[in-house]
Order: sequence, then C-alpha cells, then structure tokens
Amino acid sequence: MREWDNYDRALLSLLQEDALRTAEDLARDVALSPSAIARRVRRMREDGTILADRAVVSEKVGPFLSALVDIQLDRHALPEVEALLRRLDGRREIQAVLEVAGPFDLVLVVAVADMDAFNMFADEALASDPAVRRYESRFVKRRRKFTTAWPIPRG
Repeated sequence: MREWDNYDRALLSLLQEDALRTAEDLARDVALSPSAIARRVRRMREDGTILADRAVVSEKVGPFLSALVDIQLDRHALPEVEALLRRLDGRREIQAVLEVAGPFDLVLVVAVADMDAFNMFADEALASDPAVRRYESRFVKRRRKFTTAWPIPRG
C-alpha cells in the first residue's frame, strides 16, 4: 500500500464531497497546478484508491423502505459463508454487507420499495438459506445523515 501525502489526502476529501470538480476547480483549494492534480487523481483511479464516481440519489426518485438486517450464521465453515456472501453480493436490494463482532455475524443495509418487497427479499435471500441461523430486521424511520465518505486524516 502506498503512502498518501497531504495533497493526496486533501484531494480525496474534496472529491468525496463532489467528484465532478475539475482539476482547475480543485487547484483553488489545493496548492498544486491543475495538471499535477489531474495526474494525481488519474493515478488514484488507476491504483484503486478511488474505486468509482457515483451519483448519490435522493429519496425523491420514489419511496424506499430501508432496513438494517442482523444475521447470525448457522455454519461458520468457509465454503458455506463464501457462497452466502456471493449470493448477497448479487442482490440489488443490498446496499452494504458488513462483517461484525458480537452476537451477529453480518449486518445488511437493505433498500426496497415497501414492506411487501422486503418480505419477498427476506424469504428469498435469508429465510431459505441454510447458512443463516436467524436474522432480525430493524426499519429506518428517518434518515438523518447518510454518507459514503471516509474521514481522511490529514498528516
């Protein structure tokens, strides 16, 4: 893993806020030339530091039901868990799969249209899966803050 200097860290922080900023615009906040910024950003995309540029869509596109689903695995044998993770990865409803410590093994962040869609998802993806011992669902009442940005420390 390579080391990032303060310029890289500043660029990453700014791009997490707005990935559409141009090198010329970023140069107003980072004391580098636009060409140096463009080279650094290109390198970070090529080396996998920046994985993707995505639009964060508001709930204006339609009503969504968001759920946090805690999963306790029945089997911790690697092949069964890996197969479950592959199946979960393929589900469009799942926004995040997190391996956690504690009484549960996984936490899913799920977004669906409504409760019927959630029940269909839960029946197909969880209730019938032999690797899932049990699961518990909590539903989001109101989203107060949502970000995918990492808190990048400046050196």
